[in-house]
Amino acid sequence: MRVSTSIKLEKENRDFAKEFFKNFNLTLSDGINMYLSKIAIDKKLPFELELPNEKTMASIKQAQNNEVTYNHNISDLMKDLRK
Repeated sequence: MRVSTSIKLEKENRDFAKEFFKNFNLTLSDGINMYLSKIAIDKKLPFELELPNEKTMASIKQAQNNEVTYNHNISDLMKDLRK
């Protein structure tokens, strides 16, 4: 039995997925059902989830706080990378 549901998706991802599935003569709904069926069969996500390491988490927090610096040339980038 199929049921109707409402989910919020990123527009760009939805649009890409619709076109992607269309190449296989599938709808977005078919694709989402395939994904959920794979989870139900395997009892796990069809990809690995990893927690970011401390350095990555620090970078994420800096970006969220708009504490990001930009390098305008390769020389400055390389200096930053060597820090």
